[in-house]
Amino acid sequence: MIRRTGVAALGLAAVLTVTGCATAGSAHHAATNERPATASPTASATPTAVADPAGPAPAAGTVVLDTDLATADGRASIHLQVVATGNDAYVVQTSAYRSTLGQPLAIFFRQFDERVGDTISDGVSFGYDAWGAPGETAQVPDRQFALQEAGDDPSFLRTVVLVDRPETAPWTVLGVSRLDWHTPDRHPGLTVHDSGQLAGATGSVESIDGVPRWYHVADGDTLHAIGRRFGVTVADLRYLSARQALGLAYDLRAGETLNLDRTER
Repeated sequence: MIRRTGVAALGLAAVLTVTGCATAGSAHHAATNERPATASPTASATPTAVADPAGPAPAAGTVVLDTDLATADGRASIHLQVVATGNDAYVVQTSAYRSTLGQPLAIFFRQFDERVGDTISDGVSFGYDAWGAPGETAQVPDRQFALQEAGDDPSFLRTVVLVDRPETAPWTVLGVSRLDWHTPDRHPGLTVHDSGQLAGATGSVESIDGVPRWYHVADGDTLHAIGRRFGVTVADLRYLSARQALGLAYDLRAGETLNLDRTER
């Protein structure tokens, strides 16, 4: 199965460029200032404060994920732990790496249920590390790399994959580990209600049994105003739409859809 993952919902993800890399773990970060939604990507930034989530962050050093990742044939394997930094960010720590494959490899954290043999056509990912390609200084995994763009609760990420490293996409999935997270609830008591259109939040809403489930972004919308419309914080909106967004750099675009259902994040 070919996994094609375009930029969706809340804007640009961390797009991973492996061709010509000299070091592992590189990714591009999009701007974090809020931008009003437009029909084109040329809107000017309108900075806005982001409210802190209500729940306590895990303490620095807390292990929220512990898993082994190996190729289907067992010729390459690695142990991974995801550890909180104490400021709503996470790092991936690697150990026990071995490989007899004799080829460059990479790790992607994914929000999809990937399978061995799948191909990832665009390289979009949240956490990323790569090593072993010709001309690269890194011939083994980094001992630690950032779980980039995953927000204050990375539990929406379903799998971590070990992939081959051709010079261009697609990347073939050689091994998969399904993830069992141990993260605290950063958004306890989160409920969404629609108080009606207001300036900066004029889009349409789809509801089920009277409960808002999806919001369709209109031209000129901002996350701050959308949050006020639904009685939630900007951090709540980022939490709700984490999986669909392919990253957490919110450059809203008219016509995109935000998830409002906690069970579908």
